[in-house]
Amino acid sequence: MPATPALFRIVLSMLLLALTVRGLADEPERHLFILSGQSNMTGGLAKGFTETVGKEFGAGNIEVAMSMKSGRGIRFWVADYEAPEGSRLAGKKSADNGSEYPKLLNAAEKTGDARSFASVTFVWMQGESDGGNGMSAAYAESFRKLRKRLMADLGLKRMNTVIGRISDFGLHGDKADGWREVRDAQVKLAEELENGAWIDTDDLNDAEGKPEGHLHYPKEQSIALGNRFANRAIGLIRDRR
Repeated sequence: MPATPALFRIVLSMLLLALTVRGLADEPERHLFILSGQSNMTGGLAKGFTETVGKEFGAGNIEVAMSMKSGRGIRFWVADYEAPEGSRLAGKKSADNGSEYPKLLNAAEKTGDARSFASVTFVWMQGESDGGNGMSAAYAESFRKLRKRLMADLGLKRMNTVIGRISDFGLHGDKADGWREVRDAQVKLAEELENGAWIDTDDLNDAEGKPEGHLHYPKEQSIALGNRFANRAIGLIRDRR
């Protein structure tokens, strides 16, 4: 029996749909990485990170957004930051709380609609400025606020997170207790997330004759730190496929 016009249209529609689905399946996935933090989130780190994820997914399939500021505590990314009791900022509302956040959001939004990427990963290297002056107790809750707001503003229901645990530099002086509290909080934050991870940095700040090492990672070690962050981020992406 000859095909009717209606049957022909149905077959043609099915063929076009199959070709469209196949074309979409053949398109490479794109991935967004958002890097932020204070002085140890440096250009060297970004270089090592970008090269590693570019080799893994293809340079044309990644976007790396970066926003960092030296010498800044986490409060500069959190507008509703609440300083812990007994700290130098307890009971005060500082106008510069959250001042770095718009820059971070702008850097991420410049890459396009975050929802269009196959994955979005937030990479955080910060905390040295919160290791003293009684500020450490507010660190964990402040990071949760930052992450929650970033996801909401980008329209995301899921976001991978990789945290760099601050090095052992501050464990040798009068900041030891607060420094340790920040380190512990960073590990806990990463492990409480289904799609979170943390990296160790203690072996990257060594300095001959200085048992405490460097506060800032030397250039080559900074690149290695970027590689380490990238490999952890890649692992989170691959684990969810």
